[in-house]
Amino acid sequence: MRIVLFLLLCMAALGGSHSMAAPNQTEAYYLCAHKITDNTSWNFGTAPAYCDIEPFGDPAFVRSYLSDIVFDTSRSVSAERSRYMNALNATIRDGAAYYLSVRKPDASADENDAWVEAIKAVANQETFWSHYRDAVVDGRMKMMRGDSGHGHGMMQIDDRWHFARINEGKGWQIFENLLYAMEIFYSEWQNAEQASCLADPNNWEQRTRAAYAAYNGGPSQICRWQQNPAWQDEGFLGKYEAKAWLDYIADAQQTAPVDVPCMLEGVEFCIPEYVPPPYSIANPEQPWQYNYLQLNSGEICLLENGSFHCVAQQQDAACLNAKFDRVSIASAITLDEEQSLAYPKQVYEKHACMTNLENSFRVGQSLVAEKAINIRQTAAGTDTQQDAEVGKVYQVLDIVAGTPADQSRYYRIRYQGESEGYIYAGGVRDFSDWASPAEHQRLEADDRIVAMPGDTLYVVNAQGIVITDVAGEQGTEIGRVEEGDELNVLDTQVIGQHNDLYYEISSNGQSGFIYSGSLLPSANLTDWTAFSPPQTDTPPPEPQPSDPQDSGGTLSYWLLAMLCMLTRRRA
Repeated sequence: MRIVLFLLLCMAALGGSHSMAAPNQTEAYYLCAHKITDNTSWNFGTAPAYCDIEPFGDPAFVRSYLSDIVFDTSRSVSAERSRYMNALNATIRDGAAYYLSVRKPDASADENDAWVEAIKAVANQETFWSHYRDAVVDGRMKMMRGDSGHGHGMMQIDDRWHFARINEGKGWQIFENLLYAMEIFYSEWQNAEQASCLADPNNWEQRTRAAYAAYNGGPSQICRWQQNPAWQDEGFLGKYEAKAWLDYIADAQQTAPVDVPCMLEGVEFCIPEYVPPPYSIANPEQPWQYNYLQLNSGEICLLENGSFHCVAQQQDAACLNAKFDRVSIASAITLDEEQSLAYPKQVYEKHACMTNLENSFRVGQSLVAEKAINIRQTAAGTDTQQDAEVGKVYQVLDIVAGTPADQSRYYRIRYQGESEGYIYAGGVRDFSDWASPAEHQRLEADDRIVAMPGDTLYVVNAQGIVITDVAGEQGTEIGRVEEGDELNVLDTQVIGQHNDLYYEISSNGQSGFIYSGSLLPSANLTDWTAFSPPQTDTPPPEPQPSDPQDSGGTLSYWLLAMLCMLTRRRA
């Protein structure tokens, strides 16, 4: 998983510096719907202005998976602030520590502690730890906005300097927000180590102040805090020294209510860790029977009939509930090695397990959109500002299961040419309100991506494709088809996290399975097969000789002419 986070950090770094280009001239409160300012103030968990999460993100996702780190305005403000701060303290603590463990695995314990405190102070300075707000005023899920609406979320990602990243979801989703902000701050944290204004690189207060000055004002301002302090530097120092958040923390070691490393890895539907109470006569609970179980080998499982039944990815766990007709508590007990070996284990392939979701579609099948459903970049992610067309037939390219209780599902579709995104398609009770099945033949030619039984394909891979006896990497080679061969598709199988595609085919008296590319992160099927025969390459026409009298000439002619002149001079 750490490799995934490293890749995310690399992508964040590509657009992380806010001093590389002039600001985008974004209007104040960019895409701010249903702005509220009443009964809000700068305090921990609250801010003067909030806007709807939409159109940037999915409010249903926040309510279902992140409700413990949402400030709920239907409760008493003082009681809610205390609850919220304890939950968010654990979240920021774990997020900052996990980030540094990946970014700088050799960091000392002192640096780790200093880094965590620095991130807490930055969050205090920027927003008083404010991000999500469940607004009783209009019942809508909102996100804080600062600096005339240009600052988005807890660490204040500014849409004037980070416009593209804001539209990619780095503002509304709290973990993407935190990750992106930490990447900027970490760059300055590292630069501060060599800054002339530090008496010692291990003077953590000075290093934190220098990193914040550059985080706020750009890399050139790294010594601003000492040479010509701005009001932000003074305000930050006050918050860093006061650590006022401690006034609200009853349990500094509280377990985070969400699986922070999982969220930072980019997994959307993470299952929070659950620490069960000890078994006793007074507490006869058998928590293993009612919760997800995280094995030390990484799988997420249910215990059923004396066996662990598992999937590899956390966000696929809902299919286990459907398979065993269970409503598990949406939390996971982490088992140690001995406990993980207590029962035999069966790991289900994702797509095989997903078939247990009632009335869901499989990858390759077609659906008709019954509503103008907003299309998101990821299942519960940033809105693309495009909607599915009511009545249009789409092919399913991926399936993601959401909340286990209602078996909600999201489908990846292609729209507007080559763009792809996810639509919400209801749950076990209301799936038919969102999408209905369609015949494969109803797909328009340009929308047909995955071949289904009865289709004809052609090999376009110049090296040909191996035929195996079964689908998947465990298959044994039994033949081969070559470029241009016509294939009759007998069956379609999708395997693995990247939606690897295998077709059962017959061709020229041969039959078996061929690999035909993958659908994720982006489709490459046309490197392998196509719905039409490959075009025969026509050799290019012979170039016409250049006319020496043509003043345009050609590069080759002029080089030849110069060579002749040099030869004559030497003669």
